[in-house]
Amino acid sequence: MYREVTRRNLLLAGAALAGWNRLYASSSGFWNKKPPTQWTPEEIDQLTTKSPWAKQVKAQGAMNRSGQGGGQPTGTGYPGSTQPPLGMPRIGIGGRGGGMGRGGGMGRGGNRGPSTVTYTGTVRWESAQPVLDALKTPLAKDFDGHYVISVSGFPLPGSRRTSQGNDEDSEGQPSQDALDNLQQSTILQPKGKDLVQAGIVRRDVSNGVVLLFGFSRELLPLTPADKEVEFQTKLSQMLVKAKFELKEMLYHGKLAV
Repeated sequence: MYREVTRRNLLLAGAALAGWNRLYASSSGFWNKKPPTQWTPEEIDQLTTKSPWAKQVKAQGAMNRSGQGGGQPTGTGYPGSTQPPLGMPRIGIGGRGGGMGRGGGMGRGGNRGPSTVTYTGTVRWESAQPVLDALKTPLAKDFDGHYVISVSGFPLPGSRRTSQGNDEDSEGQPSQDALDNLQQSTILQPKGKDLVQAGIVRRDVSNGVVLLFGFSRELLPLTPADKEVEFQTKLSQMLVKAKFELKEMLYHGKLAV
C-alpha cells in the first residue's frame, strides 16, 4: 500500500513539475522579468526580430533579366476555405538575419529565363503589448479592434531592384488595386479552425517600408487554447508564412496578441 501511494504521488508530482516547466519556459523571457524601461537595446532588438512575437522567414520569388521582381500578386483570395490557393509555393521558417539572400540558377533557356531569388524578412505581431512597449509607437486608430501583423524585408508589389541591390517602388507606392489584392490573399488561421482574411492593409514608411495587416478581433477571438496560429500573405508571387505559438506569447501571465 505504501509503495502504491508513493508511486502515485511521484507521478502526480512529475506531471505538476512538467506543467510548471512549460509555463516557466513561456514566461521566462526578459520581458516578463523586468519593466520595459529597463530593457536594453539588444533586448528590444531580440523581442522585435526574433521572439514569440517576431519571426524571421524566407520566401523565394522569380527575378527576370531586368532585375525586377515576379510581378503583381494575383489576389486569389480563398474565403470559406481552409486551404491556400492552388499554385502558391510553400516556404519554411528561416533563421535570424535580414535582407536578400543569394539567388538561385537561371530558368530554362539560359539567361533568357527568370532566376530565383531568396529573401529574408520579418513577420511581427505589432498589436502585442510587449511589441508596443518596446517600440513606444502607438498604432493608427484605423487598427482599433484588430490584431495587427507587419511584414518587412520583402519586395512590394511593383517594386524593382536598383543597381545598389536595394528594392524601391517603381511608382512610389503600391496601387490601391495591389493593396486590395493583398487584403484578399492575406489570412490568419488558428490550427484546426476557419481562417479570417485581413480587413485592413496599410503601408507604413515611418520606419522603413512595412506592410501592416489588420484582422478583426471580433471575428477571430484567440485564446491560449488555440495553441498555434498561422499568418500568410502573397507578395510579388512569393508566399510569406509565419507560425506563432500562442502558449509562448504570454506577457505577465496573459496572452498578448
